[in-house]
Amino acid sequence: MGKADKKYGFDSQTAILLAAMCYQTYPLYIEGKLILPRGFTWIYTIRGLANVENPEELIYGYIAESQDHIIIAFRGYAAYPADLLASYDIFQIPYPFVQRAGRTSRGFTCIYQSARNDILRMLNTLSTSKKLYITGHNYGGALATLAALDIAVNSKFKKPTIYTYGSPRIGDPPFAFRFNHIVQNSVRIANIHDSFPTFPSIKYPPPFTQKGIAYQHVKAKYPLSFQLNNTPRNDEIACYFKSLSKHNPAYAEELCKFNPGFCPPTEMCVPYTGNC
Repeated sequence: MGKADKKYGFDSQTAILLAAMCYQTYPLYIEGKLILPRGFTWIYTIRGLANVENPEELIYGYIAESQDHIIIAFRGYAAYPADLLASYDIFQIPYPFVQRAGRTSRGFTCIYQSARNDILRMLNTLSTSKKLYITGHNYGGALATLAALDIAVNSKFKKPTIYTYGSPRIGDPPFAFRFNHIVQNSVRIANIHDSFPTFPSIKYPPPFTQKGIAYQHVKAKYPLSFQLNNTPRNDEIACYFKSLSKHNPAYAEELCKFNPGFCPPTEMCVPYTGNC
């Protein structure tokens, strides 16, 4: 869509647009409102079940399309305690949608699995002449990663592009290897001061489980650096948007100017200087 960094497969316009698309998943969940940029229309609201033991249906994102593009966007942490319980359920289960694809977080895999059939059914009604983007912020990055491998193998969209923002690890090394081999267009944007991409830990040795478990990030990391001296701000999608906008300020300004209410508010994206 715009200026590219060949080393990372990063495109500034795509990164800025999809960050704003990720932001819109939150008002959709909280208020039931969704603002899309000119040329895009809502297609489907994604609902999934959080909390393995006591499933609760929640909104996790949406599908939108334009003349040339389809975008699947997943939200991050917003529902307490259901999202918290899902994110901390880091026991691993076999990734059930692709053979020889390792093991993935039970909490996030169960959420995606509960929404999967409807997502694939909806995708298969759309035109493959359009380019498919899958995106997610925070824990939504984990859902986007799970979806991207599944969609690349099991739908007619064989070459999705995925952009995530502050995503946690989602699977073990065999999953990361399989993902990296199949999903060729992947950009994992991460603020180096954001704590969420450091979770789960790389290794949990026994006796956490009998054999222990391991997690590994998928490729390809595109690092950002904004230190706002506040954990939530360092993870906030609005602050990711503000940082990314510096890569292409003219595009970001035009996007926000001509699409009122679409871009995230960034006034709070300043360093916190308070004390207790």
